[in-house]
Amino acid sequence: MDRNLVLAFALSFLVLSLWTLWTGDGRGPHAPPGVPASGTERTAPAGEAGEARGPEKQPGYPALPNAPEGAPPNAAPVPPAAVEVAGTPPARRIEVSRPLYQARLTSRGAGLEDWELTEYTDHRGARVLLIPEDAGIPPLATTPFAELGQGDLSRVNWRVERADPGDVVFATDTSGISLRKSYTFGDGYDFRLRVEVVNGSQAKIAPRFLLDWPAEARAEQEFHEQSIAALHDGKVQMQPIAGLGRTGFLGALFGRSPIHDYPVMGGEIDWVGFQTTYFLAAVFPDSPTQARARFVVIEPGRSGTAQLFFDPVELAPGQSVSREFRAYLGPKESDRLEALGGGAEASIDRGWRWVTPLTRLFAWLLQALYSLIPNYGVAIILLTILVRAVTAPLTVRQMRSMERLRRVQPKMKEIQEKYADDRQRQSEELMKLYKQEKVNPLGGCFPMLLQLPVFIGLFYALRSSMHLRHAPFFGWINDLSAPDLLFNIPGLGVPVRVLPLIMGATMFVQQKITPMQTPDPAQARMMLVVMPVMMTVLFYQFPSGLVLYWMLSNVLAIGNQLWIGRNMPRLGADQAAKR
Repeated sequence: MDRNLVLAFALSFLVLSLWTLWTGDGRGPHAPPGVPASGTERTAPAGEAGEARGPEKQPGYPALPNAPEGAPPNAAPVPPAAVEVAGTPPARRIEVSRPLYQARLTSRGAGLEDWELTEYTDHRGARVLLIPEDAGIPPLATTPFAELGQGDLSRVNWRVERADPGDVVFATDTSGISLRKSYTFGDGYDFRLRVEVVNGSQAKIAPRFLLDWPAEARAEQEFHEQSIAALHDGKVQMQPIAGLGRTGFLGALFGRSPIHDYPVMGGEIDWVGFQTTYFLAAVFPDSPTQARARFVVIEPGRSGTAQLFFDPVELAPGQSVSREFRAYLGPKESDRLEALGGGAEASIDRGWRWVTPLTRLFAWLLQALYSLIPNYGVAIILLTILVRAVTAPLTVRQMRSMERLRRVQPKMKEIQEKYADDRQRQSEELMKLYKQEKVNPLGGCFPMLLQLPVFIGLFYALRSSMHLRHAPFFGWINDLSAPDLLFNIPGLGVPVRVLPLIMGATMFVQQKITPMQTPDPAQARMMLVVMPVMMTVLFYQFPSGLVLYWMLSNVLAIGNQLWIGRNMPRLGADQAAKR
């Protein structure tokens, strides 16, 4: 075994170790959620006042831009202990029960502190919590209004003016300024929020209606890729929560400093919020062209918030102004998001714009195949075969070109050894050989490039399909949207995944029988070992549906290559006879 081969194994093992450490989380899984208490409302005990959600990390928000002259500064929020608002009762929780979800509002900041989907469960069978009840972050949809100079109103208790099943209203008054927040809930996954400010003071004020939408890193597999995000000028901008305020492995390697203040996004803001592969929790402004957004770190690598706000609106004494927001907290179902509008469907990752039509086509084909055979694993197999059949002419052309190139490699090696000291003469002789043998060294690349959009579209169709979530195949593969798991190695906790290992083996066989375009044996051995190992490491944390597709694609490629290798002489003779 030469030094390059040992280095390849060492690097592959290092990548696998780092990947395992990076994707692992020392925290245990959240406990299964309990059944919400009966009734629509409860009053928190005296000890709970101002602590409805337990300990939280309060961010020190950086100053906002464009503050009008003479207006109070948009500094970091005043700590809760320094805020005194007379006449407000202890914190109260309002339960909201709808067909698709159960939610809970809190008078603390008049925000949303719990959102449980009734029709979606996690791998334990418990309902999916988009906002977990034991979160260590502030409630969602709170409005600090720090610019009013009355402290941080997201940390005080608002009074409950109405608590109907579909209509909840909070209000607070401070120094003559009255604020009201009205929530209206329908039968879908969305609700409406109206925020109104009445200036009853003797001075001008300039509210900017900042809305906080925080999220925290979570241990569940489904939330490993959770990000705070915003649709800015038609493009989704996002920051993984695990990387907020951190440099990351590569950043630390190159000495980069962590980002603490993310830039303000202007132009057109259609929504801000947080998302996972299959779920979206976002708020939509009433005027996207006037809205602004930014990401704020609460605790580096643990939690952050997406803020939606507007330029300050100057309000004279006796005047009032209001803003309306829509919010959606539910699954990324294409039809539902398309009906919602506001660019919500952009949250579904379908790849680059030029590949989106292919992604949609493959998603439709997957559903059509599933309607014939109601098993998504079988549907993926049939879809892979179908794609391979359609691209077969390009594949055969590519493999024939590579086979011809392999057969002239002994002559290529002779030329390279004979003219090792004369690179120009070596190139000239190689070009003569290519012309004489009618071989194009790039002939195997062009068909591969033509197939690349097809494979990318299929990749995104499988990755973004909501229907694959928790879809079983057979045996231990009970969720095609998650990595398969046979067992964990005792004492090490390293997962043993069968599909990626089989996929790596098929890739090794494919590399073994595929003609190498280099005559250098050392490089050939490197390619033979490094590519399968690296792809196995890469796919080890991929959803089993994607691994199944790639594995079967390799098996079909092996079959094609074997057929080409056996029939190449006869095919060449037939073509010569035709000429």
